[in-house]
Amino acid sequence: GQRLRVPGKGGPGANGGPPGDLYLNIVLRPHSLYKVEEHDLYLELPVTPWEAVLGAAIEVPTLDGRVKVTVRPASRAGQKLRLAGKGLPKPKGGSGDLYCVLQIAMPTVASDREKALYEELGRLATFNPRGHLG
Repeated sequence: GQRLRVPGKGGPGANGGPPGDLYLNIVLRPHSLYKVEEHDLYLELPVTPWEAVLGAAIEVPTLDGRVKVTVRPASRAGQKLRLAGKGLPKPKGGSGDLYCVLQIAMPTVASDREKALYEELGRLATFNPRGHLG
């Protein structure tokens, strides 16, 4: 949405006058990984259920290369991890932030052993995500 002015690089002036100014309108195309809000970037970061429950160190892509972030134990879907200064550059210096938005990724295929472990967890777990529904 910014507009850049490049003095003297526009069309020729009238009656042999100096060239005018060139104006460039900046438009960002959508990116496959990041969503942009002003100078901040948002990245949907898939984590496994066990990484969300137990915590984990996960590598994430940034504009400067990959960095490790810490997913704390008992993390929730939609929770944001902020990486300060890892967003887009600001015109007067500095950069925006990168926010990794946690998404719980469920396995689509499970082995017999994995299914058995989920069944055992279902029997042992005391957590009720619908308890507030009455």
